Amino acid sequence: MTQLATKPAAGAFDRRLLHRARGASVYIGVCAALGLAQTACVVAGAWLIAGLVAGAFAGGEDLAALGPRLVALAAVLAARALLASVQEAAANRAAAGVKSGLRRQALERLMRLPSGTRHSGETANLLVRGIDALDAYFARYLPQLVLAAIVPVGVLVVMLAAYPPAALIVLVTLPLIPLFGVLIGRYTKARADRQWAVTSRLAHHFADLVAGLPTLKAFGRAAKQTGAIEATTGEYRRRSMSLLRVAFCSALVLELAASLSVAVVAVTVGVQLVDGGLAGQAGLQTALLVLILAPEAYLPLRNAGAHYHASAEGLAAAERVFAILAEPTEQGAEPAEPGEPTNAPALTSAPHIAPPLRRAPTIMFRRTVFAHPGRDPLPELSLTVPAAQTTVLTARSGAGKSTLLAALLGFRRPADGSIAFDGTDLARLDLEAIRRSISWLPQKPVLIDGTVADNVRLSVPHDASDPAVAKALAAAHAPDGRRRVTAGGAGLSAGEAARVGLARLLLRADLLDTPVLLLDEPTAHLDADTERAVLESFAPYRENRTVLIASHRDAVRAIADREVDW
Repeated sequence: MTQLATKPAAGAFDRRLLHRARGASVYIGVCAALGLAQTACVVAGAWLIAGLVAGAFAGGEDLAALGPRLVALAAVLAARALLASVQEAAANRAAAGVKSGLRRQALERLMRLPSGTRHSGETANLLVRGIDALDAYFARYLPQLVLAAIVPVGVLVVMLAAYPPAALIVLVTLPLIPLFGVLIGRYTKARADRQWAVTSRLAHHFADLVAGLPTLKAFGRAAKQTGAIEATTGEYRRRSMSLLRVAFCSALVLELAASLSVAVVAVTVGVQLVDGGLAGQAGLQTALLVLILAPEAYLPLRNAGAHYHASAEGLAAAERVFAILAEPTEQGAEPAEPGEPTNAPALTSAPHIAPPLRRAPTIMFRRTVFAHPGRDPLPELSLTVPAAQTTVLTARSGAGKSTLLAALLGFRRPADGSIAFDGTDLARLDLEAIRRSISWLPQKPVLIDGTVADNVRLSVPHDASDPAVAKALAAAHAPDGRRRVTAGGAGLSAGEAARVGLARLLLRADLLDTPVLLLDEPTAHLDADTERAVLESFAPYRENRTVLIASHRDAVRAIADREVDW
């Protein structure tokens, strides 16, 4: 959503937002219908009020004569209130549907993007707080924008028929409101983008801090983060207040322009009344009708300008959601929407490797270079992982061992070079089939609410039997399968969580007979005795499989057929 504030109608809407949000177009139609009805109520209410005042003061009519018009006025005001209530309900329902649809589409696309391209804290903030800010756009700004396109036209038509000079004044001064709105909107959008960048950075920092808090507490470094948090939140507070000042000042500008325009109309009508140009009860009624309608012509435009500032943060967040939806998916991923174009190349299965892999392959990295956003590329790597052997990577921390393992699963893409299974480039293979042929133990296994056995069963597509799970738990020396675990691993030590992850890998290798095993620091949190026992239990699983392990531990290096350090 590029340059929202510079699009026609002062950033009225992005067609992509309406296209992506199912039901949004229907909502615009409902807003238009309600806007027409509200315009009719505005004109009818103004005419009735003008008639009542003129009849009471100039015509000398009593309460009995004014009674029918009072009842009609009450009915018009009730209808206007009812229409506003219906519009509010429709707006809230449309906003909920739009937010749900955008979140679903963004999550589906994120699931198809290479791992590590976006920080989890920033993404969580975008999908929760950021998209929630679209409430102001759909529930406040968009309805006022529709009213701003309908109400002034209806009011001008009535004023032109009643008193053309006043209609001409409104017609000349009315464009000042959107003009000022566009100028202020451009400035506000830049401020809102910077504000959202600060919010994303704050979410990023807090997510990292919470994730690393146990480690910081263990080493007595948690208090050191106080200053960094104060500085970040202080910057966020200053920018928020600056954005609010812009919103208040812009509202003042719009109110001043509208008030001066209405004052010009009032002076013109007043002079005509004094000079006798509008004489009698009919003249007074016409003057009152014009004076009542004049502010109504400016009101929707003023409200639209005011509500734009409240919706600016949501629009900035929506722009980042569309940036996610525009990113090319990983190989083998289906597009998020039917018929949506994708930049991913067509995938075919290698002729000599039936997916999934049925035998231990030789894995080759050919002059492969990996790059992370904001960092220097990793050194070029050429590496051969022999078939049916155990290879241990012992490079220094940060050299890219975890990146290599993730690349074999398609979670990372090399910036240059290639990765091949038995001589066939990974880009030509069915990525989903390759993943089904691999058992993977990440450095930090993801755990969910449930029992240890429930977490172990996540590695297989069907429900594993209790004996199979018990066998994997025993081989990994993991905690009892009936033990309760919370999301994130609360209730387990780092070593126990690692063994649950290892049991998950062993269960998958046993039931699916996967020919490739990938392990990232499998014994990093284990004592020497437990490590020795785990590696002894792991030995049968290494037979006739291509095993690639990232580890610095001497005991792990001792079981390797080949050790690689770069």
